[in-house]
Amino acid sequence: MHRRTLAGAGLAAVGLVLAGIQLVHAIQQTDIPVAIAVDGVPFAAMGLALVYAGYRLARDDAFEGTATRVVVWGAGATVAFAAVAALLLFSQQVTMGSLDRAAFLTVDILTVGALTGVLVGLYDAQSRQRLQELETERDRVEAFGRKAADVNNYGRAIATAGSDDAIAAYITEAISSLMGIDETAVLRVRDEEAELLSNTVRTAGAEQVAELARAVRDEPRGDVVAHGRAPPVELGETVSDVLTAVVTERDETTTVVVAVETSGTATDEHDRKLLELVVAHATVRLDRLAAQPA
Repeated sequence: MHRRTLAGAGLAAVGLVLAGIQLVHAIQQTDIPVAIAVDGVPFAAMGLALVYAGYRLARDDAFEGTATRVVVWGAGATVAFAAVAALLLFSQQVTMGSLDRAAFLTVDILTVGALTGVLVGLYDAQSRQRLQELETERDRVEAFGRKAADVNNYGRAIATAGSDDAIAAYITEAISSLMGIDETAVLRVRDEEAELLSNTVRTAGAEQVAELARAVRDEPRGDVVAHGRAPPVELGETVSDVLTAVVTERDETTTVVVAVETSGTATDEHDRKLLELVVAHATVRLDRLAAQPA
């Protein structure tokens, strides 16, 4: 942030200086108002455009990593245009034997060069930012595609599972693989009773997890709900998010999934949607197993 602010302030200062010099030069060359406006205002406006560019550079977070590049573009173009000015003045000296208006011409060309370079730099910075955003989006889509393929694999595994415990184990593995959450419990709750089918939660005790499962048993079946840092039951200070999902409800017994995130970040909505697909597969399989004759 300090570098971006410094770069923006530098550009603004240069713009103010150039705009001031342009107005002074216009007044020095003539005292006719129209001539001053025609000769000085356009170049002074270019200087003020540099001031605005510097202000935008300092205020816009999008240029956090590219502020130096914008300044380099501006400096490079200024040097290039200064070389053009030197060639023009040399040609004028050789052909006409005079350097009349040399200072005025030089400042005009430097102003144009500085503005041109900064504009190109801003465009380059925005293009790179857009490219980075596209690459990030591409990576996100690819990662989502891989996770979606994993959901299909877990769905097939759950569909052939032969017991409730096996289904619970697949759910726990899916949450770990898809969301990177290693603390998951799958349990059945009925009144004050609780049966753990699978439990890898280390942050909280089994009683706390069961109490949380009873607290969320009335949630819509199949929905994955993120409770953030304030779940219905306190599980510990290290918890950054808690996910719960009701898998089945049968004979006043509810199967609930509880996932505890302790990495310090909130869970992603897209990952929760994928987890809902896993829960849906588990719901179908548990219902089928319950319907089979004993």
